[in-house]
Amino acid sequence: MSMESSSLSSLFSAGSRLYALEGEGALGGLQVEAWAAREALSSLPELRVLALSDDASLDLDDMVSRPVTLWTTGADGERASRSGLVRAAERVAGDGGLARYRLTVVPWLWLADQTRASRIFEGRPVLDILTSILDAYEGYSWKLSGDASAAVAELPVAPYVTQYRETDYAFLTRVMAGAGLGWTVVEDTQAPSRHAILVFADSRQLPEDASSASVGVPFHRANAAEARDGVQAFARQRRRVTERVTLLGWQGGGKRAVSGDASGEVQSDSGEAEGLEWYDFTGHGSLASEDEARRQAELLWEGFHAEDEQFLGRGTVRSFRSGTRFTLQDMAPLGPAGEKDFEPVFALDAVEHVGINNLPEAARASLDARLGPLDAALSFDAAPAAPLRGESLSAQDDDDALWRETLAETPAAALIGQARTTGYANEFRALRCDRAWRLRASRERGAWPHVAPTVHGVQTAVVVDAEGGDQAGGKDEVLRNRRGDVRIRFPWQGTGGNQAHSRWARVAQRQAGGGMGMTFVPRIGQEVLVRFLDHDVNQPIVVGALYNGRGEGGVAPTPAGAAGEEGGGAELYAAARDLAPSAQANLVGGHAPAWHGAGASDDAHRNAAALSGFKSKEFGGAGYSQVVLDDSDDQLRVHVSTTQAATSLTLGHLIHQAGNYRGSLRGVGAELRTDAHGALRGGAGVLLTTYAAQAGAPSGEAAGAQTLASQAHLMAKSLDDMAGAHQSVRLASALGTEQAGASRRDPEYPPLAAFHRAVSGTVAGEGLSPARGDAASRHTQAVEGKVPHTNDAVVVMAARAGLAQVAGQHMQYVAGDAVHASAGKDVNHAVAGSLRIHAGQAAGVVAGVQKGAQDAGLDVICATADVSVQAQGDVLTAQAQQDILLTARAGKVKAASPTRIRIATAAGASILIEGGNITVTAPGRIDVKMSDKRFEGATRLSEQMNTWPDASFDKDVIVRGPSGKAMANRPFEIVREDGARIQGVTDAEGRTGVQRSELLGRYLIKILPNND
Repeated sequence: MSMESSSLSSLFSAGSRLYALEGEGALGGLQVEAWAAREALSSLPELRVLALSDDASLDLDDMVSRPVTLWTTGADGERASRSGLVRAAERVAGDGGLARYRLTVVPWLWLADQTRASRIFEGRPVLDILTSILDAYEGYSWKLSGDASAAVAELPVAPYVTQYRETDYAFLTRVMAGAGLGWTVVEDTQAPSRHAILVFADSRQLPEDASSASVGVPFHRANAAEARDGVQAFARQRRRVTERVTLLGWQGGGKRAVSGDASGEVQSDSGEAEGLEWYDFTGHGSLASEDEARRQAELLWEGFHAEDEQFLGRGTVRSFRSGTRFTLQDMAPLGPAGEKDFEPVFALDAVEHVGINNLPEAARASLDARLGPLDAALSFDAAPAAPLRGESLSAQDDDDALWRETLAETPAAALIGQARTTGYANEFRALRCDRAWRLRASRERGAWPHVAPTVHGVQTAVVVDAEGGDQAGGKDEVLRNRRGDVRIRFPWQGTGGNQAHSRWARVAQRQAGGGMGMTFVPRIGQEVLVRFLDHDVNQPIVVGALYNGRGEGGVAPTPAGAAGEEGGGAELYAAARDLAPSAQANLVGGHAPAWHGAGASDDAHRNAAALSGFKSKEFGGAGYSQVVLDDSDDQLRVHVSTTQAATSLTLGHLIHQAGNYRGSLRGVGAELRTDAHGALRGGAGVLLTTYAAQAGAPSGEAAGAQTLASQAHLMAKSLDDMAGAHQSVRLASALGTEQAGASRRDPEYPPLAAFHRAVSGTVAGEGLSPARGDAASRHTQAVEGKVPHTNDAVVVMAARAGLAQVAGQHMQYVAGDAVHASAGKDVNHAVAGSLRIHAGQAAGVVAGVQKGAQDAGLDVICATADVSVQAQGDVLTAQAQQDILLTARAGKVKAASPTRIRIATAAGASILIEGGNITVTAPGRIDVKMSDKRFEGATRLSEQMNTWPDASFDKDVIVRGPSGKAMANRPFEIVREDGARIQGVTDAEGRTGVQRSELLGRYLIKILPNND
């Protein structure tokens, strides 16, 4: 029969041919000549259709991306469909108006293999992740099987799942494999693309093949006389696999190892007890709990177990497809049917199909002559991008094998031959339905089908806030969790919606331990350097920070020695002053270093990249704290400072520093300063001295202080002896305080001697424990192996040239034992106001005990006011070896006492004033000489003191009643401690009049009754 264009449509009438193609547009005019397909569980299938048309000019672009359905008529007349999207359309041959087209048909999930992305899912259930990816392909359908819905509901939620430089298809495959899920393609007449992706968890629950649903699939020869399609060849394949799986991971949060295992029966007959074990360390954080470790071990073991027995076959069942199960009749010859509890029900894992339409021989020959042989065009495209299935399970990969593990570009010759005879043939790989199917990856990847992508080397990231933003201020500059982790966003996460897909990352420290170590806290907006534990993208660790800004100034590059451009940052650098930095701003954002080597000349920042150290920044402000190490030649400096109260400690070469600018000289040595409160505390003592010591001398070296303390002790002891000889108050600092020869701090020595002993201490130099023992025992002997150190908690200030203490307001000296001030020459007290000396027991003043350059004793002089000397609670004694001279330049000399005043000489003469009487006593004659002699009656001198305008004490008294109201015009009587009685009447304001006295004393006010 000839193949004219006019007869093509009648040749492929639906009622007489096995295969038909249904599609829209240019696809509607195509007739199926032949087809081949290859499919497997959780792998992208590929359907290649050879189609004929009497129009050689069909629009190929119109065919691509359209849904298409291949209809197959079975032996019972029922039609079955295979649907997908046209991925590629080709015109492979033509003759006049007759043309042969080849269509490559794939499921819509193939689109996910063309989409690459990088993103992070934090705390999202597996179903949420699948939904997020699959729902992004609008207009296409997917669904969960009933068993998958129940399985995903029980899955633990992983802290992080990262898609890194992966296609959506590769990411989905490993996520589902890690969850124990698989997928297959099913027909769906309600879906726009006429098919859907079915996600399943238990392969034992897969739907049954339509041809097997009633009585199973027969096992018989391929012959036209057979009424049903069947299986012609079937082989059982056994292999030994791992019998035990043990997984071990490290759970960082709990700081412990997590393990899980799964095992089956040992398959060897050699008497092995344990069998073959697959032991794998899964890395840090990969297993959250023992339950998760056990579940992953079971999934891996099920993958091994599914491969220890497989079934390979060839047949003509046109409804066979991956993801269905069938029951095979007449299994006795194969052996498993005789095994206990064996049922001949199998799940189809992979199927390869070939179909050739049942055209008349003459028509076939005409097509081959005009368009070329069919076999040359009936081939597959490149192998699909799907996870590897592991090593070959068949020893044969030739055309006679029931299943070829190595994917070939053309179908097996045996299949094509069978299809020419019966119109259809397939070969398949199946497993027993009482075993779960699991995806297994190549052994080169550690047998893990869901290993996350590996990341080699380091990457950069930006520290972000909880919403993924990299701009923050104030207290929001830092975001950390309890472990000190920070949230980071990688550059590969892109922009837009992915910005919020940041994650927590641990921060590596230079030292870390229990309650000790170093702390580095990256702030929001900083760029950090990130490494990955075990090269796992889900285990990032921040290992450092990077400067990524551009400073305000700069030096133009000078390649090959070319002259640099004028200007630039020179003016900015030159503007710096001691207290005013310059060129510290950032251009084009980012973060530039605080210290750098730009502008190193003397007329700029004078910093030849000599500064290193650490500088922090105040939250939301410009304040900072810093530690600066200045390595400038011959100007070494260590500077620790904070802008809080301008507090700093500088050691070495003291200069001003403002930002990157090294300012003018301030001195050499050490400086500790603050604008606020300062305190220096030493629990075992403090030594401040200007007596220099060798660099290698012990820290307690205080020879100068010891000498001064010895001199003060000896001089005080000498003066104490002289004070005793003159019957004055003895020096407690030399004699003793608590008791003679003792002090509060040292029961064996008086205060000055005890102080000298404390600063002269020596302690063992070989260890802390014996040194403490020497200090406790107050050891002072300078022997071999001892080093100088105070043996008591004393503050020693020794100045070689002088010591100045200046206070703007008050200066107070308080001691629990004694205060002793001594000088080798003079002590001057210059007071602009009042000088008050208070003694709780006795006050003694001794002068002239040694012959000096001037023959002077004790001078008490008041230039303008009175000299007042009082004893408030005991006897006031003034003694002199020769004369006591009391003189007043202009005025009076007054002596007052509440009880008695006695003036006496060593010869026995005295004047006694007591009780209002004056008694004059003399061993000889008493002479009274005056120009006028007058004797009056008795009187009290104290009662006349109110008339003295310049008395030492006065008090204006106001009498008030219980209500606080002044008692006006009331009679009163005042009884004073000096014996005076004064009566009167208060005035209109309740005043009694001013009471005056030369002595400090108490008084009693009595309110007398009114006479009227």
